Order: sequence, then structure tokens, then C-alpha cells
Amino acid sequence: MLDKPSRKVREKAEEGWPLYDVWAKYEEIAMHFNDLLIRLRIQALAGVAALSTLVGIFAKTDPSGGNGNWQIATGVFFGLCLFWIAIWILDLRYYHKLLVGAVTALLEIEEMSENHTRIRSIQMSTIIEKAVAGSLDNKQFTWKEWINLRSGIWAFYVVVFFALASGLLFSFSKATGYIPPFPAWFGWLLTVIR
Repeated sequence: MLDKPSRKVREKAEEGWPLYDVWAKYEEIAMHFNDLLIRLRIQALAGVAALSTLVGIFAKTDPSGGNGNWQIATGVFFGLCLFWIAIWILDLRYYHKLLVGAVTALLEIEEMSENHTRIRSIQMSTIIEKAVAGSLDNKQFTWKEWINLRSGIWAFYVVVFFALASGLLFSFSKATGYIPPFPAWFGWLLTVIR
């Protein structure tokens, strides 16, 4: 037979939870999402770097001097470019939004702490859901603030993508002997690398 909850527990629930305890849990969840994002980025970068290095080694060790390894390298670099784009989308369109929602919920708790010591409702999941759905009412950032908030993420993905795309173009050039009609400086760069 189930026992009925005691009156003391019911009264405590009606008062709410201590604000600091809720803040500490929210902080723990936000740090979990932050750690998840950092691990995603580092592991994806490590995987791409390892595969790119292996492709470079195997493409240069073709004893026959043929272009078979360069064709494989072209395919692998193409796949790595697609993989990197997929990680980029997963990061910015999902995991980053989870973190933004958690931080937004945390900031609301911190704002409440100015006037309250207890909280009656827990909203973290609701706020994270709104963030992932894109309906979170965030404050409007100035262009400079937006650049400061997002430039690091974009720079990380763009720099690695540029390196992968360069590997793709270089291996394609080696495999086919064709240099695409890019700007003059790019053709010059390919001839210098050769």
C-alpha cells in the first residue's frame, strides 16, 4: 500500500524550491551541453585531421606514379567536406541551440535572484524546447555583439572547410591534370604547391 505524502513535503512544494539549488542544477545542465559541444567539435576535427593525413600519406606513396591514389584521395576529401558540413549543421542547428536554451534558462534564474529566494516553477526544458524550435524570444543583439558571439564558431568551421576543400581541389587536380578556371591567384597557388 502506498503511503500518502506527508504534509511537510506538500507545504515545501507549494513554497517552491530554493533558488540557488535550481540555479546549480541549471548550471550543471548548461555545462553538460557546453562539454558536449566541445567534445563534438574536437572529435570531429581529430577525425578529419587523421583521415586527411592518411589520405596525404597514401596518395604520395603510389610507386607506379599513377593517379589511382589521387582519385581515391579526391573521393575521400569530397566525403570529408560533406561530413564537415553535416557536423557544422548538427552543431549550429541543434547542439548550439540546446546550449543557448540552457544558458537562457540560467540567465532567467539569475535575474529572478535579485528579488526572490525561491522558485515555484521549473522552466528549463520549456526554454530549451523553444530554443531548438527557434521560437525563443532572445534580446536583439547589435551587429557587433552578434559577430562577437558567433564569429568563433563560424571561423572554426570555415577554416577547416577551406582546408578540406583545398585538399579536394588539389587531389582532383593531381588525379585529372585539370586545373579549374579559378581566379589567377588560385591557379598560381596550385602551380607553386606542385
